[in-house]
Amino acid sequence: MKRTNEILQYVIGPTVLDIGCAGQDALKEHSKDWLHGLLLKNFPQVVGIDISAEDINRLENLGFQNLYIQSAEDLNLPSTFNTIVAGEVIEHLSNPGVFLEKAYKHLIYDGRLIVTTPNPFSALHILYAFFKYPKTCSNDEHTCWFCPSTLRSLLQRFRFQEIYFDYVNDYETINNFSWRFKIFTVLIRLLGPILPRRLRCNAMLFVFVKN
Repeated sequence: MKRTNEILQYVIGPTVLDIGCAGQDALKEHSKDWLHGLLLKNFPQVVGIDISAEDINRLENLGFQNLYIQSAEDLNLPSTFNTIVAGEVIEHLSNPGVFLEKAYKHLIYDGRLIVTTPNPFSALHILYAFFKYPKTCSNDEHTCWFCPSTLRSLLQRFRFQEIYFDYVNDYETINNFSWRFKIFTVLIRLLGPILPRRLRCNAMLFVFVKN
């Protein structure tokens, strides 16, 4: 199952905040897998923030509403939410702890924080680091890696309780059209039934609840 579909299973409404709403790899407002678009179709009150003024302005010109130019670490809205979604965001931040403080304040009691982030121990990322070392990350905008243990430890410090975890596939959002990547994704599909999920899946999904 795709990352966006996995996320939707755990979102509760009616109020939802989508952090990084413009999405990866430029805007995907016409894509059936664009997370913000799917949230708008499924929940009545969806707010989005993104650090890119250009992307927010483009979305507003297309008719999208309730959008704000803000970073996750400077989150400051007049509302609280049932769910905050941070898809592929936390690994981009300078200070993830500041973001978690802001998220906690913007959630209702028992509200959910959904976080997805790359799985550093997937076959994709292990092979990339092996062949490209000392360049061990393909995205120059990433500032950190999280594993299940470190992300759980961080969230516990900010009074979040984990209620769900799984590995998910997120190959569709990767802008890599090299022949090596195409061969890799074919092999992953072929070997999927025999590979452990932690090797097969390149992303992790966590659902936390505000205590």
